[in-house]
Formats: sequence, C-alpha cells, structure tokens
Amino acid sequence: MVGVAKRRFRIDDSLDVFAVHGVGGATGVLLTAIFVDAELGGAGLAEGRSIGGQTVIQLTGIVATLLWSVALSFVIVKVVHVVTGLRVGAETEEQGLDLRLHGERGYNM
Repeated sequence: MVGVAKRRFRIDDSLDVFAVHGVGGATGVLLTAIFVDAELGGAGLAEGRSIGGQTVIQLTGIVATLLWSVALSFVIVKVVHVVTGLRVGAETEEQGLDLRLHGERGYNM
C-alpha cells in the first residue's frame, strides 16, 4: 500500500523512511492504547478510561503530529527554495554531486 501511495503522489522516499518510522510509529501509538490495559498485562488505563476512549486520544495525537509535520515541512521547503533552490543545474546533476560540489568521487569504478 505504501508503494502505491509513493508512486501515485510521486514521493521520493528511496529509504522508506515514512514506511518504517511513520507507519511503524503510528501503529505503535495506536497499539499502546490497547496493550496498556491491565487485563493484557499493561500498566492499566487511567480511571474511567476505556480502550476505545484511549484509542481516540492516541489517534488525535497521530493526526495532530501529522498535520504539524506537514505544515512545518511545507514552510521549510519554501524557505529553502527561496534561499538556495531545491535542485542543482542539469550539468551538475549529470556530472554528479560528489564530484561537482565536493570535489571527490563517491564511488571509484
């Protein structure tokens, strides 16, 4: 499913950072609401709190974090775009960033 979303939205995530940390983290946050229950061996829910109620709280936290991350990332990308640009020139890209920008070869072949 993540691969389909990456292709559809043209997301460049070659190391699957979002798939591992984003999806894995969100799953862990949601499962915390379940596994904290004392009947399942957890520390126990707060008084008057149910697994369903705690799941809603955890889901609210996930959505808030996602919105904050998207908004801040958008601002950061816009600032970087204005200050330095988001892409190097075609010649630099063709020659390779290691050699062109750093004066060294990334791979000796």
